[in-house]
Amino acid sequence: MTVLSRLVARKSAVAGAVLLLLVVAFCFLGPVFYGTDQSHTDLASARLGPGGGHPLGTDDLGYDVLGRLMVAGRTSLLIGVLAGLIATAIGAVWGAVAGYTGGWLDTVLMRIVDTGVAIPALFLLLVAATLVTPSVGVLALLIGAVSWLVPARLMRAETVSLRERDYIRAITVLGASRTRVVFRHIIPNAIGTVVVNATFQIADAILLVAYVSFLGLGVPAPDTDWGAMLSKGITYTFDGAWWLILPPGIAIVLVVCAINFLGDGLRDAFAVKGRR
Repeated sequence: MTVLSRLVARKSAVAGAVLLLLVVAFCFLGPVFYGTDQSHTDLASARLGPGGGHPLGTDDLGYDVLGRLMVAGRTSLLIGVLAGLIATAIGAVWGAVAGYTGGWLDTVLMRIVDTGVAIPALFLLLVAATLVTPSVGVLALLIGAVSWLVPARLMRAETVSLRERDYIRAITVLGASRTRVVFRHIIPNAIGTVVVNATFQIADAILLVAYVSFLGLGVPAPDTDWGAMLSKGITYTFDGAWWLILPPGIAIVLVVCAINFLGDGLRDAFAVKGRR
């Protein structure tokens, strides 16, 4: 059985993939069929309940919540995917170099990782977000720059196992450079670990975006993301404006669960391939 067939055999992974595709379609294709003005405020229509042309009501500035949910989801997903890929790429290269080289370089590189893990990522993000103007690209770089530590550890452990394989020893004896071994043989043969870790990094990045935005350090208005929507909605918790809280909260939970289900399925599929 191929990796894809083993993945399809897991119902939770299929459910996660389908749910994720629906959310992506909702965020990126939804505005085509449900167009709303998300740039100009309309205070006369502020905090209207669901109905009357607004299926999920309006927020405190008069923005349509359903349309806002689409735009915010697009921002959250873009930052999450970019940050997850950046973190996985840095961690894969760092861990592969450390694991294959060994010796003092391995010790130095992994002590740097241990030091970074000891510092809360959210704290580093909050400090960085106060020094620069947040945007989609900046937040993706910042989150990726503080999230590569765990992938580096996983890749280093995988590399230590791979470097003892006969084909790695053979190409080393034949004179292949360390760069060639790492990028042409180590990382491609650890693709299972890389792909699986990338899915979890994307889920973690989406949560980190929500954390930062909830604390008021997300993308500037009129852009928004799910964390910023949730932060604004909390202000009206005791006013009964549930439509400002539940939609973004449910969206975050659904996307993170979907990505984790898909990641679990990929991990099991690649694990079977590795055992064989």
